[in-house]
Amino acid sequence: MMKRLKAFTLLEVMVALVVISVTMGAIITSAGSSAAVASRLKEKTVASWVAQNQIALYRAKKTWTNSTSNTNGKVEMLGVEWQWEMKVDKTEDPMLRKIDVDVYLVEDDVIVRATGFIAKL
Repeated sequence: MMKRLKAFTLLEVMVALVVISVTMGAIITSAGSSAAVASRLKEKTVASWVAQNQIALYRAKKTWTNSTSNTNGKVEMLGVEWQWEMKVDKTEDPMLRKIDVDVYLVEDDVIVRATGFIAKL
């Protein structure tokens, strides 16, 4: 009598390979997506720092304007050049000005918009 060897059939091996390849594809896609989200979060964080720095610098100058003013510039932070645009507007209170700062990478959309206020002392 011949003993039957227990082994996987070709079909079982192919099904297992399909399951493994689909699972690995999902894992790789998920990892790539997580890396993109982390990179975007880093950009937003640094852009927020740039905006807050510009508001703080404006406040430190103790500059007071009776009209709307717009300024812009570039600054380097963490080895990246950021562009910013600042708009100072009047408010309903004549002793208060609103400061809006938009920050973006060169040739890119606005990443962060920050708002601050300055009072006339």
